[in-house]
Parts: sequence; structure tokens; C-alpha cells
Amino acid sequence: MAGRRRLLWLLALIPLPFAVLAFHFLAPRPRPQVEGRPAALLTGTRNILIIGRDARALGPVTREGLVRQQREESSHSDMMMLAHVNLDLGRVNLVGIPRDLLVEVPGVTQAESSLDFTNMEKLTHVYAIGGDHLLRRTIELLLGIKIHRSMAFDFDTFRMTFGVLAPFIGRLRVSGVALGNRQEALKFARRRHGLPQDDIDRCRNDLLLVRAILGRTWWLADTRLGEITLRRILRIVGNDTDLTLEELLAIAATLNANRFEPAEIRTAVLAGEGAEVTLTRYNTTLFCYLPAYGEIRRQAARYLLDEDDVEAIDFMTRERFPAPGYLFANYVLDTLTQVLPDSTDEVSRRRELESQGTTARPESAR
Repeated sequence: MAGRRRLLWLLALIPLPFAVLAFHFLAPRPRPQVEGRPAALLTGTRNILIIGRDARALGPVTREGLVRQQREESSHSDMMMLAHVNLDLGRVNLVGIPRDLLVEVPGVTQAESSLDFTNMEKLTHVYAIGGDHLLRRTIELLLGIKIHRSMAFDFDTFRMTFGVLAPFIGRLRVSGVALGNRQEALKFARRRHGLPQDDIDRCRNDLLLVRAILGRTWWLADTRLGEITLRRILRIVGNDTDLTLEELLAIAATLNANRFEPAEIRTAVLAGEGAEVTLTRYNTTLFCYLPAYGEIRRQAARYLLDEDDVEAIDFMTRERFPAPGYLFANYVLDTLTQVLPDSTDEVSRRRELESQGTTARPESAR
């Protein structure tokens, strides 16, 4: 790869002892041994949930971005994406999940149907309610998949991780924005206000950022230097992941063996429409994101279940899709003591709306 070729050229310009040392770290890392033979490559798929959480610092902040501050335990998940890794195909897909998506939360919400949005919950709140376990379970139920691992970053661990990778990344430009240091990268990853489509655009930017970072650093994956780098990152993240170094190295080795290329990573954002919704849990009206269930099912099939024959948009631009009528219904209650009707006729009407696909999605009105 280009990064490795540049470094190998540099080796020719430095004294021999240093060149030998550098070659040791840049040479391919031997595969792990099992009973004296290289360990078998992995098979199947892995779904890894990546979370950006807004945990605030407790007390004075020192050496911001360089060390991990003491932070509050409860926080919201402001950024969520699924990394779908197909080890057999040497493929990685990244799927962004909007923070304001309305969802049924097992054991918490009691919606009468999949269209009873006033009795659902914003996905961003789920992490604060029940942490990683509840968030994973909620997304699994929404998308019909299994989430195998997760990794969460707060403001400190994101900046520290970017700092570890910075020497290999160089100066990035993502969506027209130059990212030269850890502070600029965090600001870019968090920004949503002022973007044409608010959090949907943030999802798109974050997907492109992760793909760009992988594109600059993947050449390290099977080297000793890559192993050292991963070890440092896992030490920074600490208990906010259940991924192990051994598993990450095995995933990288398998992807490399199956000719994975970061440039081929496919990205997608779950489709839907923003709307004001009165949430009865909070007795107030909030801006939320209504899921386009039919399109999301197709997206899950294509990008998370590897059903390549299923046609689904990636929603990385302002694409149109067949939008069911329920996306444009009024979910703002006239009185906060009122609840949406739960009669058989009403539930049937909503299910009928859900199955419709005759309305073209308009430009977002955010």
C-alpha cells in the first residue's frame, strides 16, 4: 500500500541499525500459533457497534485531549454506527444510525404498534437509560441482526485515539473540511447544527471520517507496529469495549487474507424523516426521526445481511425513496394528557399506512 511504500523508501535513507529496527516493526506480523501451526482464519460475520457518547467531565479539566478526565457515568449516545464485517468475503460495510430515531425499547416503552410513535423513545436516550447492553438489544430488535461487539468513545478517548493514529493519517480532508489535529477531528465528528440535514449529515460525515481513517491506516493491520497501535488504542478505550486485541488482530488477518480494500467500504444511513412528536414519557414535544420501516428493512438486508440482490438506497445523499404515508402524519398532541387512539380500527389504519409506499420523500424541512 502507499503508506508502507513511502516508509520503505525512507528506510533506504537512514543508517542501517535504525533501518533494521524499523523493518522489525513494519514487517508482517507472524500469525498466532496454535499447537505449533498458524491459527485458523476466522469465518462468518461480525457486527460491531461504534458509539460516540457525550459524557461530561466531572470537575476541572486538565490537559484536555491528552488524558482521560473523570466523566459522568450516565450519558447519551450522540453517534452510532454499525461496522458489518463479512470475513468470508473480505468486506466491510458501515451503517450510520440517527440519534433521534424513534424506537421501541424492550422493557421500557409500551407502544401499541410500530406506528405508535408517541409511546416510543429516542435512540440517543437508550444509552443513558440502560447503557451498552440495552442499546445493543434495542438496535438488534429494530434491524433483525445480532450485534457481537461494541466500542464507545467519549470526547477524551476519541481525541486520544486520533492522536495515536495522527502520525499515520497525515492531514485529512473529509467532506471538504481539513482535519489537521485531534481537536478539529472531534469538532467535525460532533457537528450537526448548521448542516443542511442536521444529524443525517453528521451521520454521513462520521461514516466518511471512519472510512478515510481506515484508508490511511489499514496498511498497518498485519505489522508489529499495527499491533502496538491497537494495544495503545484498547488501553485508551478501557472498559468501554468488549473487543480484545486477539480478536481484532484475527479479524485484520482474515480480512487481509481475503483481499479487503478500505476503498471498497460501503456506507449507508438508515432512511426516514424528521418530525415533531409528542412523547408521552416526557409529556413534551421533541424533534424526532421517524423510521421508514420498509426501506430500513431493505437497507438491513443489503448492508448488514449481505443480500446483494436486494435493492436499497444508501441515503448518503438526498435520495428519494417510496415514503409511506405515516411519515407525514401529525404526531403532535393537542393536549398533553391525550394519547393516540388504540382502538382496533386505529391500529389497522396505521398498519395500512405503514404498508403504503406511494408518496415520494420530500426534501427535509429541518
